[in-house]
Amino acid sequence: MTRLIELVKAGDRVTIVDRFGVAQTGRAVLPCSAGGWVLNMGGRYGTPGIATDDNTIKVLRSPMRRRPVI
Repeated sequence: MTRLIELVKAGDRVTIVDRFGVAQTGRAVLPCSAGGWVLNMGGRYGTPGIATDDNTIKVLRSPMRRRPVI
């Protein structure tokens, strides 16, 4: 079975659950050395977040990945 975190690519929108049980969505920016992804959670300064295999609940592909490449 494929882990959800393995499907993430740069630019995808990833929904994670924080330590309080609240779901938050951010854009995947770059892979993390621990095996997860660094997320841009938005805000004025681009608040960072970390997506790991344990806290990732949803991955939406980037619109650029949905289009066929010619």
